[in-house]
Amino acid sequence: MKVHVLCPASSVTGGPEALHQFVDAGQRLGYDMAMVYLPEDDPDPTPAVFKMYRPRVVRDIVDAPDSVVVVPETGTLQLLELRHATRALWWLSVEHFAMRNEAMRQAQKAQRGPLDFVFDPRFGVVHLAQSEYARQFVARQGASALMLTDYVRDEIVERARALRGGEKQNIVAYNPKKGLEFTQKLMAASPPEIQWVPIENMSPAEVAQLLGRSKVYVDFGPHPGRDRIPREAALCGCVVITNTQGSAGNPVDVPIGADYKFDERHTLCVPQVLARIGEAMVDHARMAEGFAAYRQWIEDHRQAFLQESYTCLATLEALIAQRARQRLAA
Repeated sequence: MKVHVLCPASSVTGGPEALHQFVDAGQRLGYDMAMVYLPEDDPDPTPAVFKMYRPRVVRDIVDAPDSVVVVPETGTLQLLELRHATRALWWLSVEHFAMRNEAMRQAQKAQRGPLDFVFDPRFGVVHLAQSEYARQFVARQGASALMLTDYVRDEIVERARALRGGEKQNIVAYNPKKGLEFTQKLMAASPPEIQWVPIENMSPAEVAQLLGRSKVYVDFGPHPGRDRIPREAALCGCVVITNTQGSAGNPVDVPIGADYKFDERHTLCVPQVLARIGEAMVDHARMAEGFAAYRQWIEDHRQAFLQESYTCLATLEALIAQRARQRLAA
């Protein structure tokens, strides 16, 4: 079985890193894995920070019965180009798929979204879910998905451990690209002794330094999958506060206490969140200790991901064998 994983070239975000992690895990397990970067003409498609995964790179997809082609939801339409290979869709972001599907539906003035073919059994798409949130979404469409999450790479874990015990300041860190409208409401009502620092225009090391100094990290974005920054913030010793959207709405993807998750649609949400932030400013050490289980869960996930990768690849291998038997019997 050959497994080709499609990945955006030169892209340094959480989704492409997960794709690199899967190729790396498959290679370690002895499978014939390869990365196919798009566009094909990028002269150096593997980002420097991902070269540690040492992906084998090929330019052409093998569309054969003993092959599997894995695409993230951004590459869904490329599955239609396949005639013989097993199609696999890895749900790294539910919202990106839904927004694109709806935009295409409206542009085509169609009753159904053109990407909905992935739920049609005739196409035989195998679904992989990076989050419990994605798995539940796929289930609501009448399909099932294998769990294939991701993990925080060792470099980030080790750097966070070194920073965790450092001196904390009355800082709330936040990602201005996610949930900014509500975060601005929090900042407007926040007492002046609390400093709000956006994570922007920073290197990975600078992000870690900020999180190492911060007492709190807030994230009121859409949480389309298991986002990396909340996990890194927890590893750095932050008290993590989220909303209940997307993957943050279940205890599987973001296993923190319900008293650290808030529904920003509630009229009293702003004072409630600020009260929790105020507690963290005064009693940070005790509250951060309550995230110890979450930190351990994050640190252990590399091994869990290897097991998930094996389960997915073994399942795909069995499916190919089953389809081969069906062709012989036909």
